[in-house]
Amino acid sequence: MNVPYKLSCIATVVAAIVVANPVSAADEKAGVIRTESGVDFTPGLNSGLKYDDNITSASASADKLDSWILTVTPAVQAQLIDGSSVFTLDAGIEYGDYFSSSDDNYLDALIKGKAEVDVNQSRRFGLEATYISGHEDRGSGIFEGNSGADQDEPNTYDVSSVGGFYEYGAKTTPARIRANAKYLSKEYSNFESITQFRNFDDTTLGATFYYDTRASTSIFIDFQNVGTVYEVVDPTGDRDSTTNTARVGVEWLASASTEGSIGIGYQRKGFDNDTREDFSGLSWDAKVTWTPLTYSAFDFSTGRASRDPNGAGDFIRGTSYGVKWHHEWSELFTSSVGFKQVNDDYTGVEREDKSKIYQFGLNYYVTRWLTLNTGVDIIEVDSTDNQYAFDRNVYFIKAEMTL
Repeated sequence: MNVPYKLSCIATVVAAIVVANPVSAADEKAGVIRTESGVDFTPGLNSGLKYDDNITSASASADKLDSWILTVTPAVQAQLIDGSSVFTLDAGIEYGDYFSSSDDNYLDALIKGKAEVDVNQSRRFGLEATYISGHEDRGSGIFEGNSGADQDEPNTYDVSSVGGFYEYGAKTTPARIRANAKYLSKEYSNFESITQFRNFDDTTLGATFYYDTRASTSIFIDFQNVGTVYEVVDPTGDRDSTTNTARVGVEWLASASTEGSIGIGYQRKGFDNDTREDFSGLSWDAKVTWTPLTYSAFDFSTGRASRDPNGAGDFIRGTSYGVKWHHEWSELFTSSVGFKQVNDDYTGVEREDKSKIYQFGLNYYVTRWLTLNTGVDIIEVDSTDNQYAFDRNVYFIKAEMTL
């Protein structure tokens, strides 16, 4: 099951805050508080003001609500480096205050621990545990298509996950194999008469074989098995499923002017409920960065996979394409322009969605400890079912601060 955007949003924000934005290499770690124990602390604060002209993703036939929104996100990272092993703890909260609609205010929180340990030259393992207290904006997620009419507050949930990997094979030898496992649980905490049918547990088991053809390039074969179990049986029938994905591909580090990863293969999603339609077909995931100039880069991405729907239907066959251009105009001024399209084909109901997202952003590094960001996100969603079609524009200005 794909994780909704809002679930990963705070994790992305926290990760960005606790990484210093250096103006020069010499200042890179100037925001770190070092202790005698060896644990380094990196605090940060992100504060933003944005204007959203459709806060409930209302369709054309519904009344739109707009609002200015203030967001405040304090975060801190603690890190211990012991030889070749790294232990990291991230924590942060995000508060959103809607000036024209206090019903939409929210408070999200995240805490994540991660350990990467090299046992010796041939063996290494990693562990990661995450807890997120998050929300879905009114009119999104489980309540998509209702334009916020059935909600007097955002939909809230808790996500807990724990996982890790074990890798065998020296990095100086061509062949390596990695086994991975992860358990994730998501549980909604309000509107239980509706949300109880979307509480689920995911269990992932997988393995990846790597073969290095040269210093910066690896061929891989990857297999992942995901078992999804819902806590309460949906009124339309059991949604429990097993998804198997097998891919072959290649990944490479910076070589000449490109780096990235391309994987293509076969995915099968089978339901325990015989009345639901299973999925099998081509699946891929590709991310490539092209850097024609040292100060300019293009990120290209595309993917195809099945995922569970928020509402009616058996599954969604989703295909995405994206491109983003980053350019450094000077040491203090950068810009980014992006476009992403997602085509969602629903099975079990007559529905097809096409989403387009345009992104424009400017960054100004005022000082080592202060970065200003401004820009706009333009979202256009077309659907064969008009209640799911909407337009949404978000204009923002943010300040990212560290010590």
